[in-house]
Amino acid sequence: MDEAQKMEKAIKAAFKFAADNKGELMDYLGLRHKSGNPADGSDIPQSASFLFNNNGEVIWSYVAENYRVRPKPQEILAAARQYVDKH
Repeated sequence: MDEAQKMEKAIKAAFKFAADNKGELMDYLGLRHKSGNPADGSDIPQSASFLFNNNGEVIWSYVAENYRVRPKPQEILAAARQYVDKH
C-alpha cells in the first residue's frame, strides 16, 4: 500500500487519493518543474489541483505559478458546488 492509499484509509476519505510515483501523469499533464526542488535541484511536480466528475472528466483545475502556492479550500468547494448546481 503506498502512502496515498494509507492516508486515504486513515482519514476514511469519501474520495480517492492518487500517487504518481514515477511521474508519468505529471509528464502527461505537463506539470514537471525541471530542477524546481530548491534543496537539491531535482525535478518536482508543479503545484496543481484537479476536480473530476464521476466519469473521470476534469471539471476544474488550478495550476500554480509557484510550487508553494495552493488553491484555497473555499475556491475548491466553490468550484465543486458550481458543478453540482449545474448537474
